[in-house]
Amino acid sequence: MKTEKVNYSVQQTARYGQPLKRSKSPNFTGNLISVADEITNALPAKNILKKMKNLEWMKGEAGGILITALGTGLVAPIFIGFNPFVKAPKGATKEQKDDVRNTKLYTAMRQPISAVLAVLFQLGAQKPIDRVLDKVFNNAEYAKNLSINVDQSTLNGKSYLKTQAKQTLKEKGVKKPSIFKGFSEGFGKIRKERKEYNELVKTMVDEKAEKQLQQVADTFLETGKIRVGKRTLDNPTIARLINKQIDDYISDAKKLKINGNGLAFYSKRAKVLISNENRLREMFKDVPIDAIDKTSDEKTLQTLYKKTDTILKAALAKEKDPDVQELLKEILDKPEDIRASRISRTLQRIDTIKDSCDGHFDFDKYMNSMSLKNSELDRTITKLKLNKIENPAKATEKTVTDAMKNLIENCKFDSSNALSRTILHDTETFSPDTAKLTKKIYKDIAKVYKKFLESNYKAPNQIIKIIIGVFITLPITCNALNWVYPRFMEIVFPRLAGVKKNGGDK
Repeated sequence: MKTEKVNYSVQQTARYGQPLKRSKSPNFTGNLISVADEITNALPAKNILKKMKNLEWMKGEAGGILITALGTGLVAPIFIGFNPFVKAPKGATKEQKDDVRNTKLYTAMRQPISAVLAVLFQLGAQKPIDRVLDKVFNNAEYAKNLSINVDQSTLNGKSYLKTQAKQTLKEKGVKKPSIFKGFSEGFGKIRKERKEYNELVKTMVDEKAEKQLQQVADTFLETGKIRVGKRTLDNPTIARLINKQIDDYISDAKKLKINGNGLAFYSKRAKVLISNENRLREMFKDVPIDAIDKTSDEKTLQTLYKKTDTILKAALAKEKDPDVQELLKEILDKPEDIRASRISRTLQRIDTIKDSCDGHFDFDKYMNSMSLKNSELDRTITKLKLNKIENPAKATEKTVTDAMKNLIENCKFDSSNALSRTILHDTETFSPDTAKLTKKIYKDIAKVYKKFLESNYKAPNQIIKIIIGVFITLPITCNALNWVYPRFMEIVFPRLAGVKKNGGDK
């Protein structure tokens, strides 16, 4: 059954620790792509690197089990079977030498069988264990008996939400198409339907996670408390969450500063932009910036990207000024999906420069303007540092309330102040709108709290799995190996199995 039968709206889930966004920026900070993504896109091997992201799951437990099994099954047998330190005694007969060699090979063959059984039992046990642990830590009926610092019943973990989403779809008659249906219905069709199903599950998970996050933020804003079922998170813990968020805001403010090298580069670039303003605006007037921003249709986007590419290459071919040539080459070196954004930010930067120099570029004025911006950012950073709660362990409800009130005040800027407006406008961290800023900051604390829960969950999760592995999974695997291995060898390698029967290596 196709996944389109169930309709869910898509919401954009806010991300913890997201970089600052701005539409105008004195340091060319974009709002469409992260620095890491931009660096990746500039590398010659970007396609290979992007494909390698598909292997990220190998970082998890399943990946660890498989890597260990590969080492056990493929590498260990070589060193065991050809161990130079295990050999027949001096003066041994040919039969004795053959016996030693066969014994080593017999022992070596145990490793691949051990690896296969380990994968079967460990991977087979992993999913049920995860489901049980998810239920214990995320279901309110069970989680209320745990420490509040690991109780995820208010902000469910991603895997738990994923299981719930799949169960909801199953109840509505929507199941993930089996890959084996590809033999009868075509693999292209099945891959598409499986992709649609996965996207639907992701949408449901994101929606539920966003809703839960917003509920925690709203409750915190209304009551000054973070509630977990009928319990309330203690003030010292909330104080530490606030301090963590303040550190993130300080980091955001530092990203807006311009260092010495940046001052020299942007001053030179500012002169180029202002000197060639009219030509640049004429050069870029036909670039479909707005059209690219408004469409999500892939075919239309490709047409618009091609048009942008044609305009830029034609301009570069005609350009004689080496500084403008350098600017055009920089834009062309960007991935096609962010070239229009780069052009837009270049034109916006011209306006920002003119605002900084009262309408006309002046090198000294511009350098002074950037220095003033750095000083203003230093002042903002200092205020945020002073906003941190000095002794979280002794925090009271009033401590938390005052810290949040001061944090909102320190992240607010006066839109009538030209200097503050130039630096902080359109950033995610700072805003002149008190109501909007208040909701955002409380939600940011909720995000930090979610990360706090996820971090706390890792330790008990690993400890429980180790205990299960040592006392349940490992004994079962060893018993299975002791039963399977000699029988397997007798069937597949009867000559080597004879070594054991005839009193070879025990």
